[in-house]
Amino acid sequence: MSFLNRSSRRNAYAQRKKSAAESASRQRRSSANRKKVKEAPKRTRRSSLRLPSVHVSAKGFLRLIRWTALLAVAGVFLYGAAAGLVKAWHFCTTSEYFTIESVSVTGNSQIRTEDILEQCGIRKGENSLLVNVQQAEQKLVANPWIEHVSIRRELPGTFVITVKERVPLFCARKDNTLYYINAAGQIIAPVSTENFRSLPVLEIGPGGEEALPMVAQFVEEFRHAGFPFDISQISWIRLSAGGGFELYWETRRLRLSIGVENWKDNLKRIASVVTDIEKRKETVMVTSIRAADGQVWMTKTQDGQQNDK
Repeated sequence: MSFLNRSSRRNAYAQRKKSAAESASRQRRSSANRKKVKEAPKRTRRSSLRLPSVHVSAKGFLRLIRWTALLAVAGVFLYGAAAGLVKAWHFCTTSEYFTIESVSVTGNSQIRTEDILEQCGIRKGENSLLVNVQQAEQKLVANPWIEHVSIRRELPGTFVITVKERVPLFCARKDNTLYYINAAGQIIAPVSTENFRSLPVLEIGPGGEEALPMVAQFVEEFRHAGFPFDISQISWIRLSAGGGFELYWETRRLRLSIGVENWKDNLKRIASVVTDIEKRKETVMVTSIRAADGQVWMTKTQDGQQNDK
């Protein structure tokens, strides 16, 4: 019995020792597997840093060479064309063939031709291709007497300048300065000794601003109304609410007054009366004539009576 107990104890001890050795080997394997699992991400990170390989075929290389050659040829061509244009422009701008020989100015009566040429900068003897036509036109339009200008270049060396001037019709005083103005009431330039012209003086009386827009039409109707004198013989014109259009005929010392209401009819009536008394040589006996409300009144010098017609 004792012998069996001893052998069983030995077997039990051997089994415990064997199981302990197996458990130790299992732990070593599991730790080794854990290390392998931990090392796996490191290998993936290293592989992500690898650059992709580039494969260039022989056909693609030949195509690249062909395009490079074409671009080089195009660059050489453009450079040669630009250089040729520069040389051609230099030749034309220095050649005597394009020298300015004739400059004509038409349409100017208020401004001298010499002043126009001096202001626009076009001079004989210079190269016509170097003239900036647009800039020359802008310089002339800056002149207050010029309303519109057109410059035409005719190669090789001719320029034609066509000017449309502002025509002064009256003189008007503003801020103690006398200005030339046109029929529309627009200021042209100050009156000076260099540009003096004998023109009627336009005066604006109380309420005359309302009649100012009608001045241009009044002047046009006056020219066709049949007066025995021209408007240039008028010394002054006054606009006012009470007197309407008042004119002074200086050579006859006659004052004419046209009412603003129905002024066209009034103008025709007073023109007929003035023409009649001028034919009868009675103008010197009349000091003033007024047409308004369909009637005409005259004031004579001899008896001072006022007659109606």
